[in-house]
Amino acid sequence: MVLALKDAYGVWQELLPHSSKIQRHTLGEKIDRLLLETLEFAFRASYLSGQQKISAVESAVVRLDLVKFFLLVAWEIDMLTDKQYARLSAPLVESSKMLVGWKTYLEKKTP
Repeated sequence: MVLALKDAYGVWQELLPHSSKIQRHTLGEKIDRLLLETLEFAFRASYLSGQQKISAVESAVVRLDLVKFFLLVAWEIDMLTDKQYARLSAPLVESSKMLVGWKTYLEKKTP
C-alpha cells in the first residue's frame, strides 16, 4: 500500500511541473500536501498499535479520499488530461482498497 502511494506521488511529481504556475501553487500544492500526509499516516500506522494504529489508518483514508476528490477537480478544470488522471488514479484506487481493508481488519481485531 505504501509502495502504491509512493508510486502515485512519483507520478504526481512528474506531472506537477507541467501545469500552470497558478494551478501548481494552489490546487497542485493542496494535492501534494495531502499525498505527503497520506504517505506519512500510512507509514506511521505500521509502527503504532491498538487505537493509535486505527486512528492513523483512518487519517490516511480521509486524506486519500481528499486527494482523489481534488484530483477529480484538477481533471475537470483541465489541469490533468484523461491519460494523466487515469495514470494517477490507478495506484490511488489500489491504495484506497488496501487502507480500507486494513482499517476493517484492525477494527475487528481490536476490542
